[in-house]
Amino acid sequence: MGYVGTKPTAAPLTSAQLEDGLVTAAKLATDAVETAKVKDLNVTVAKLPAAVDISTKTVTLPATVAGLGTGINVASQITGTVPTANLGTGSASASTYLAGNQTYQTIAEYDDSQIQSNIAMLGFKVAVNGSLTRYNLVDQSIDEFYDTSGVDASASTNESRVASGSNFYYDGSSSSTPTVTEDANLTGVDGLYTWYKYTDGGTYSQDAAQSDIDFLVVAGGGAGGEATGSAGYGRGGGGAGGLRTSYSTSGGGASAESKLSIGSGTSYTMTVGGGGAVVTDTRGATGVASSISGSDITDITTVGGGGGGGYSVLPAGAVGGSGGGAGYNTSSGGAAGAGTASQGYAGGTSDNNTGGGGGGAGAVGGNNSTYDGGAGGVGLSNSITGSAVFYAGGGGAGGNAGSDNGGNGGGGRGSRDSGNVTSVAGTANTGGGGGGGLYASATAQAASAGGTGIVIVRRLTTVTTTGLDLTLQSTDVTAEAAPTYGEFVTLIENAYGTATLNTDIKGYVSRDSGANFTQGTLVDEGTWGTNKQILGFHDLDISSQPSGTSMCYKITTHNQSASSKETRVYATSIGWR
Repeated sequence: MGYVGTKPTAAPLTSAQLEDGLVTAAKLATDAVETAKVKDLNVTVAKLPAAVDISTKTVTLPATVAGLGTGINVASQITGTVPTANLGTGSASASTYLAGNQTYQTIAEYDDSQIQSNIAMLGFKVAVNGSLTRYNLVDQSIDEFYDTSGVDASASTNESRVASGSNFYYDGSSSSTPTVTEDANLTGVDGLYTWYKYTDGGTYSQDAAQSDIDFLVVAGGGAGGEATGSAGYGRGGGGAGGLRTSYSTSGGGASAESKLSIGSGTSYTMTVGGGGAVVTDTRGATGVASSISGSDITDITTVGGGGGGGYSVLPAGAVGGSGGGAGYNTSSGGAAGAGTASQGYAGGTSDNNTGGGGGGAGAVGGNNSTYDGGAGGVGLSNSITGSAVFYAGGGGAGGNAGSDNGGNGGGGRGSRDSGNVTSVAGTANTGGGGGGGLYASATAQAASAGGTGIVIVRRLTTVTTTGLDLTLQSTDVTAEAAPTYGEFVTLIENAYGTATLNTDIKGYVSRDSGANFTQGTLVDEGTWGTNKQILGFHDLDISSQPSGTSMCYKITTHNQSASSKETRVYATSIGWR
């Protein structure tokens, strides 16, 4: 059917023409409402459901927290774990930190040893400037050794303090007078020395070791060659006993020998050799050896002097400490006896008339001159007792006239035909050789025996021991509480040699008054002058010691030797925490 009445015009439908509630959700097409059609701020929280799942959506937040609005509490409303990768590269842990380049860096322990040493050095300077005996802080003590108050003498050993100019401790020295047990024939004192003279042997010992024992050992001299009731002329002089010494020159042109080092309680035997005897119508007998012997030394032994040569029977002088002089022979002279190296010289030679002189410690025996016998070789002067005495002169040979004298040092004169002079024996306890005999004009002049030897030792009356190892322990300083760690700094000087750290010098800290110590490892922390070092250790764990607050240090030196290795301690600082 068609329209009844007027036909509606084609006008747009207005909201007023729609009945309220007429448009329902069912009347809206899917996705029909566009975002642009929703007025800003018209969708309120009340229009949103209680739970909105936006896990599949990307949400862009404002650049600032303030842009999120005042209603959002970031600390309490953002929960869960933020992945490490979103914070930085590396591993996050208690020992790392996030650096500005978004990487995790390891937290290194700070080394404050240099600061601690500098504090100690500052304390040293303050103490020096104030001439303080000891400088104590709450947790540190410094001692510049301006006096002895900071050192526990009862716990220290071999500590010697030098207070002139710089103040320091070192190993020092000790002096003592040993108790000597001896049966010497004579003793005496020469200045700082005591000497002991043995003329017929004996023993010697002392209750303390000593390394400066001087000695003189002279053997018995040889006898001159004999000529009783036989044809021929002069016979050889006896050679002097061998001479060895640590004081002045040894025989045969040798230098002085090394001094003896003797032990504590060791008994030493002193043997004194006798002189050679005259043997009828032949060469004189050789003297007897002298010696010093003991279980802990190399024996000092000297050879007896060689006997002087005879006539046709044994015309050659005998070998000895010093050799015997040659005797007369019908067709030619006899041979001279050789001396012993570093003890004496050879005897003199002879032609077919008279004998040669015996050798001495200081010179060869004199050769004969036609009908004159040779003189004995000179001995050596020695002042081991404080007075100069000649020892070990050779005996003179038998002859016609005046060149037959014995050598200075106890050598006996030879027989002389002119004036009918008889021979002389070697002087007792000099080791001098005996004078030679002769036969002339149907008259025989006898030879003489050699002189006995001698042994002399001397020592410093007071024994000074150097190169001792030092133990230097401080007096206590009270800490406020039992410390766990100790600090140590010391100033030393290598006066001689160089101390090897933790071998030649060691450092320790105690928190219980020295009943227990913990050794630290010393390191070189620099220099403070020529041959002067700063040594120290830090953060030494002392917690294993019994709990205590009586803080002290200990320094020990080792392998010290006078003029070879000497370590001096100038100042020490101890700290704790």
